[in-house]
Amino acid sequence: MASLRLYIGLFLGLAISLEWALVLGAPVISHISKDVVASVNDTVEFNCTVEEVGQLSVSWAKRPSESDTNSVVLSMRNILSLPDQRYNVTVTEGPKAGSATYTFRIQKIEVSDMGPYECQVLVSATEKVTKKLSLQIKTPPVIAENTLKSTVVTEGQNLELTCHANGFPKPTISWTREHNAVMPAGGHSLAEPTLRIRTVHRMDRGGYYCIAQNGEGQPDRRLIRVEVEFRPQIAVQRPKVAQMVSHSAELECSVQGYPAPTVVWTRNGGPVQSSRHHEVANTASSSGTTTSVLRIESVAEEDFGDYYCNATNKLGHADARLHLFQTVIPVPSWS
Repeated sequence: MASLRLYIGLFLGLAISLEWALVLGAPVISHISKDVVASVNDTVEFNCTVEEVGQLSVSWAKRPSESDTNSVVLSMRNILSLPDQRYNVTVTEGPKAGSATYTFRIQKIEVSDMGPYECQVLVSATEKVTKKLSLQIKTPPVIAENTLKSTVVTEGQNLELTCHANGFPKPTISWTREHNAVMPAGGHSLAEPTLRIRTVHRMDRGGYYCIAQNGEGQPDRRLIRVEVEFRPQIAVQRPKVAQMVSHSAELECSVQGYPAPTVVWTRNGGPVQSSRHHEVANTASSSGTTTSVLRIESVAEEDFGDYYCNATNKLGHADARLHLFQTVIPVPSWS
């Protein structure tokens, strides 16, 4: 029944307002509060002063967004339209006849309260006088979910990493490198929303932090992993290995490349297979280097000669020659 009486009262008020609009001069909104910036849980207050208001109905309304023409009426005159305990509306008569200030107050504001608000004077069934203000609420930065978490680039290409973040005030974006490593262009940070690396090198691979901050709450950060594809490269510390017959010998090569190369040992144009006489062991390190060791358990005369360490990935191939030769004294293993 209370709700019914409220709506009947509003309807009668609207009817009276339309009748008065035909008698009095056109109403004018002479003042409205400026745009408001506040934090969550603050109390905000909007004021709207109307001249020549007479018995016209003055409302506060909220629009979902700047581009949305529809609005939700929050109050009519000094009556709330929505039963929200955080809302309060008061009407203060002005010093001039026919002037009044309509004050709308929101306590303990929430993020959902953000947006444009309108003071509306209903002149007729199809006409109204309006002025609006905007309520902006300070919110901590949050990096957008569509920001990359990893990417792969081929050595020699250019790379751009862009980071977006939401929040108010608008967050600033900066970049640092994992473990505080030096950035590709030098220094330890870059204050730009886009990280550009020209002619990417394999040394540029690793983790990069996108950091968003706006002075509200804690900065948000996102780690983006960069992998750099490059063709295999082989390093050999001992290209010539000496050993005596009937003693063990080891030939070793270190391989780098991404994706991780396949490593194969060959001799006389054919692969060297693991057996009781030959053993091939490949060990990958955290730095992306694969160490390949060919061990000959008991060197025979026919084992002396050239061996090749071969590495292949989708970007290319590399090989290195190692030579095993005979000596008259045994040589200790380096493993």
